[in-house]
Amino acid sequence: MLFGQTKISVKVDIPGKVEAGKEFVVNVAIQKGTLEEFSRFQQEIPSGLTVAAMNSGTADFSFDKQRLRFIWLKLPAQEEINISYKVMVDKRLKGEFTVSGEFSYVENDERKSVELKSGPVVIQPSPDVDANLQVDISEYEKVISAEKTAQEARYDIACIRQSPFKTTTGNEFIVKLLVYKKGMDKFAKIEEQVPAGFDAKSMETKDGIFTFKDGLVKFVWMNLPPESGFVVSYRLVPSSNKSITSVSIKGQLSYIDEGKNIVIDVIQKDVDLANVNEQNVEQFLASIGSVSTVTAFTETTGESKPETTPIQEVTVTGKDETKKTDEQVKPVTEAKPVPKETTRRYSDIPPTLALPVEAGIYYRVQLAATHRIVDPVSNYKKYNLDRPVLLEFHDGWYKYSIGSFTKYSDANNYKEMMATKKRISGAFVVAYQNGQRIEVRDAWRIGGRN
Repeated sequence: MLFGQTKISVKVDIPGKVEAGKEFVVNVAIQKGTLEEFSRFQQEIPSGLTVAAMNSGTADFSFDKQRLRFIWLKLPAQEEINISYKVMVDKRLKGEFTVSGEFSYVENDERKSVELKSGPVVIQPSPDVDANLQVDISEYEKVISAEKTAQEARYDIACIRQSPFKTTTGNEFIVKLLVYKKGMDKFAKIEEQVPAGFDAKSMETKDGIFTFKDGLVKFVWMNLPPESGFVVSYRLVPSSNKSITSVSIKGQLSYIDEGKNIVIDVIQKDVDLANVNEQNVEQFLASIGSVSTVTAFTETTGESKPETTPIQEVTVTGKDETKKTDEQVKPVTEAKPVPKETTRRYSDIPPTLALPVEAGIYYRVQLAATHRIVDPVSNYKKYNLDRPVLLEFHDGWYKYSIGSFTKYSDANNYKEMMATKKRISGAFVVAYQNGQRIEVRDAWRIGGRN
């Protein structure tokens, strides 16, 4: 593209096609004639694209808030200036985009500019990213914002036990526990069942109440410490002089969320918690790949509920969320009511199976629901489905669905196809708005019924 104004012209060489997950290079040639004053080349870059300089010459380069700038306090003497930069395309992107900008300069104490705009650049989707996870570049910022909001709305809870180790002298063991609870600040307790023949003594409690009775160690907080992550510890003292090389401990962290008692298993790992603190706790957890195991308990008895197993043995949940219109051929088989005590889970859904957040109104077809995660890939392999089955946790169930569709009619047709050709019965259409489940009737009202 060539833009001109008096003696100044700018040529921006941007490829017409780029690949998601890869880089491309943009070359810029500026014919400036005898111009030597302050000048600036800048462009607005769509969200999802990240820029880095390759050749900036004597210019000062910056890239901030999706705007790139090359700034010269004084232009070099040569008549043509060549600069270049490289652009990384997010691997989830698809669609097409344009790049606008300008080359501005001062001539005879007057500010002038050359307006720039590229032709459409087409993004070829990455073959390594499933179609349901791809995001149109025009919706990228909205989708990422919605995903971030959804993620920040969830607690991240973990409790890690360092493998108990013996003191340098004597026959005692030291037990250290890392609690990561992010913004949660209410009641919580840790209970650890230790082997017979040991007495337990507190070391670090972080203002918790420590007790030991009948082989059960307890730390209790009416209000958790303000730190997002902290370490507590205790000593195990054997009641005899018999040499003991290792101990086996089972423990759980429990807390209250929305009136429900949630229990997380303490995970033991061969790690060193000596230097873990508020500043590095998230980096530490990321390095060990911590996964919480959550159990829902009743509010009255505290008894754990049994979990179901394969998808094939589980009836789909409750009611068809479209509230049954005349167009729906069959009623969905009802399962037992979702127990009130079941609660959401946090980080136990594998990223490759997690249902992504999409922008706007869309529909999916729900296939099944379980109380425990099962592998949808192996369970639905025999049906030869043309789309992946993805997973979310909603209203106390892990729900398995396929899609997505911008039109209700397309989702409904897909549901009917699975019933007739794939012999998958009991499926129904569900609706979403910006990643949140809504009633199908509400989706029709907001986005129109089509």
